[in-house]
Amino acid sequence: MLIGAGLGWLAGHLAAGLLIGLGSGLVLSALLTGAEDGEPAGGESGAGEADGGEAGPAAAPAEGGEASEAAKPATPDIEVVWARILAHQGQVFHQVKGQAFTYEVSGDALIPSTASAKIYKSQFAKALEAVPFSRVSDVPRNVFGPSYVYAILMDPRIRNGDW
Repeated sequence: MLIGAGLGWLAGHLAAGLLIGLGSGLVLSALLTGAEDGEPAGGESGAGEADGGEAGPAAAPAEGGEASEAAKPATPDIEVVWARILAHQGQVFHQVKGQAFTYEVSGDALIPSTASAKIYKSQFAKALEAVPFSRVSDVPRNVFGPSYVYAILMDPRIRNGDW
């Protein structure tokens, strides 16, 4: 961007130089990022297409015997899980430390009886991407109300044997 600004300043068109420099920097950054990720410069794949093989990290299991992304279990459907959550509102659930609570659902928000905050359906959808949990700290950090989300999603009534 600075090179574009300098050239634009010399030519008497600073704003145009800034825009050209910014655009060039973004394109160069994308090309370099693609090359670092093992893709050819330009972001085109096809390294393994010419010889009929597969290319990229998804072609083989990760080192150490870990499964690839393709082998990862499917994320449970939020609509199915939300229907279970709706069906069990008013029933007693327990947080890890034993505190009992109930909840009610209002639209796309769950309201625990022991808290004044709403936990939205979108928070449960985010959490479903990481189930099952071994402990509350396994709930993704960007999920609001992790102790409630954990208690609800790990309850056998909500899990229904799916995770």
